[in-house]
Amino acid sequence: MVDEIQCGRLSVPPKHIIDALENLVSAERRQKMARVLDARLASIALGVEDLANSFNGAACLRTAESLGIQDVVAAELRHEYPMPELPKNPVTSGVNMYAHRWVDLHRVPSSAELVAWAHKRDMSIVGTSPHAQKTIADIDVERPLLVLFGNERDGIRDETAAACNDVFRLPMYGFTESFNVTVSVAMTLSNLVERRRERLASDDRTGDLSEERKNYLLARWYLATVRRSDLIVERFVNRVR
Repeated sequence: MVDEIQCGRLSVPPKHIIDALENLVSAERRQKMARVLDARLASIALGVEDLANSFNGAACLRTAESLGIQDVVAAELRHEYPMPELPKNPVTSGVNMYAHRWVDLHRVPSSAELVAWAHKRDMSIVGTSPHAQKTIADIDVERPLLVLFGNERDGIRDETAAACNDVFRLPMYGFTESFNVTVSVAMTLSNLVERRRERLASDDRTGDLSEERKNYLLARWYLATVRRSDLIVERFVNRVR
């Protein structure tokens, strides 16, 4: 976690940003942000490898955000994660519903670095394969997980699958052998997140972000909510120095 956030020309501690902007955010909006932060998960992250389609990129991000997942990790092998045109593109922005404002999208240039990102956070990596012996019901949600999905056409690369701690399949009963990647992401994350939240509820928790990260995200969200927030924060910082 970084200690400061870039705000215009300044690097500012999250607390200064919160103090400067809090009264400019409506009480209703502040309460909504607090509820969302309390339900946010750091113990499940979405990983995607070389997605190419803008609709799929937008839909995956929206699904992760809606389910309370904070981290999306994108290995950009041949393609950038297909979101750079947002929010200018009215089609993908409609699909995305500006979810990119509220999550952390970590872009890495290789699958090896995606794997390293997960290992640095003591996460197990689980990937999807229509030919896996295990099903999603066999995946252990007691441990932190990076849930990995591959390219729309090729799926997870062999080298990346070899780095997974587990691979699993979503049960299917028709003639087709796979779901669209956006459907797979939605079905998988919904299942794992619900089971993880049941585990947290037994400890009277709704999410598992640290207080430090909650404050960092709250500051970032205030910056995204208040117009001309950089100028307001700069004036505040100059007063308190």
